[in-house]
Amino acid sequence: MRKINMTALEDKTYSMKKYLFFILLFWTVSIAAQKDSTVIPGPKPSVDTEPRPSQIAAFPGGHQAFVKEVLKNFRTSPLVKAEIMKAKAVATFIVDTEGNMVDIKIESYEYKMVKDEFLRALKMIKTQWIPAEENGKKVRSIMRQPLVFSLQ
Repeated sequence: MRKINMTALEDKTYSMKKYLFFILLFWTVSIAAQKDSTVIPGPKPSVDTEPRPSQIAAFPGGHQAFVKEVLKNFRTSPLVKAEIMKAKAVATFIVDTEGNMVDIKIESYEYKMVKDEFLRALKMIKTQWIPAEENGKKVRSIMRQPLVFSLQ
């Protein structure tokens, strides 16, 4: 009979659990963040606050598809090597009238490495969004995307 090395098996199971936890946490927080999306004013100044678009910008395949794209591009191994096991960051970007993600910025972060990796992962996404609409006209809109990174 062969002996099974339980330590290696446990390590793989633990790593998989950490990865799944990260995905679920990122997905949960990111869904709530999309409720904060607002319209960016056009050339005409607004009298009061900007109205919410009648249809907000949408990623083809929905928000889960967007999160999947971010996670596909996000590398955790450099962060683990730097012993960064937990971090938060919030990104903002504009979906223009053509559906492009432009002016991608990280507005808050705890570690520069996490900021840089999150920014890199977002900039790698080339899929065009379905632009927001107001009164049947495509408008620019700002989107917020949080990242909660936890491997503990």
